[in-house]
Amino acid sequence: MKILIYLTILAFTSLGLFSQEFLNSSSAPSGPNLAPNYTSASSSSEFGIIVGENYILKPSDVIQVSVYQEPDLDKSVRIEADGTVTLALVNKIKVSDLTVSEAQDLITQLYNRDYLVDPQISVLVSSFSPKLIRILGSVNRPGVVEMPPDRALTLTEAIANANGVSRLGNPKSITIKRVGKDGKTQQFEVNFNKILMNANAKDIVLEEGDTIWIPERII
Repeated sequence: MKILIYLTILAFTSLGLFSQEFLNSSSAPSGPNLAPNYTSASSSSEFGIIVGENYILKPSDVIQVSVYQEPDLDKSVRIEADGTVTLALVNKIKVSDLTVSEAQDLITQLYNRDYLVDPQISVLVSSFSPKLIRILGSVNRPGVVEMPPDRALTLTEAIANANGVSRLGNPKSITIKRVGKDGKTQQFEVNFNKILMNANAKDIVLEEGDTIWIPERII
């Protein structure tokens, strides 16, 4: 009889421990349940792209202007060819050649001057005006390469984007053609092998509109 009672108590004790362990494991967050945290962080990209405050706005950039607690004034707008955007109440203002921070300050001042009291305004870049260079000749994938919106592009990166110099290409005699702001054309030759092989050699920083030509080797 005592043995039967002992076995019954042991069974209920084991069942209780199992139930408690099951409840603890069910309430503890598992790896996949953390995914929404990452999703919510990345979802901010729907409203704008985070760039440095020193990024200079250009025509064809799209900016998202948000006014705190004034949803009727929120607007996503493309910068026109003349560098202006049209916003509610303040109408047309010029923002190209301003940094994101400067544009935000300007818009805040305009709303604060005549329409709102201490407005809280944010400006984000939704999409960038593409900055392009062309890479032609003896590369594995000639064509247009898009530059990063908020940093420079080097010759090494451009050639890598073109899948490298082809088997017949001559990396020792690459020509870069550049049109300056004054409209004058410059052309210079680069020995790409020196950039790759010499640890002290500086890479070439490209500019928007550059054309890179990789000739064939003379056999």
